Amino acid sequence: MKLLILPELEQIKKETDFIINYKEIIEKKDIEKYLKSLEKVRYEMFNKIRVNNMDEINEKDKMNYINDSYKATLKNDILKIYIPEVLPKYKNINNYAYKNILISTAEAVKEYKGLFGKNLTLVLIIVHEQQANMDIDNKYVKPIIDALVLQNIIQDDNINNMFYMVQGKNDTKKPYTEVFVMDAKYMISWIQKLQNLF
Repeated sequence: MKLLILPELEQIKKETDFIINYKEIIEKKDIEKYLKSLEKVRYEMFNKIRVNNMDEINEKDKMNYINDSYKATLKNDILKIYIPEVLPKYKNINNYAYKNILISTAEAVKEYKGLFGKNLTLVLIIVHEQQANMDIDNKYVKPIIDALVLQNIIQDDNINNMFYMVQGKNDTKKPYTEVFVMDAKYMISWIQKLQNLF
């Protein structure tokens, strides 16, 4: 069996060897940098294994790290995903926030694997917050898209397979996010009509 976390282990070894070999000259900032890197790599290893084992975990283990408030439903060939939190901003994104949304969304949609396949797909993301001046272009949507690709809801996230839209709504005290995944035919004709106006 291939050791999935070998690159991360090699990185930890390299950085640890550096600290040990140059212990006489390293400074406090070097130790702090090392510890931050160690934590980041540790978390990446944990989540790489978690993604790999996603289909094999039992219900008891699942509850330890999957947010079961994430929900997915299919109606009229449109997949709706409920995310019980707001998307982080680009400038505030961290590995934990990304992985948390990715893993929980992927778990919620796994029963719909292969839903859209190679079809050009539209992903509509609606962010609900209590914020009148929300900068919607600062929202980090990548973990949602990556979860859809991970579970093969869409085959890939290139321009041949998907495009997305993001809307913000100042309408709730408890933030949440809705995602609607659908065949792009719902929007293509409208886009073409818009282009033809010019």
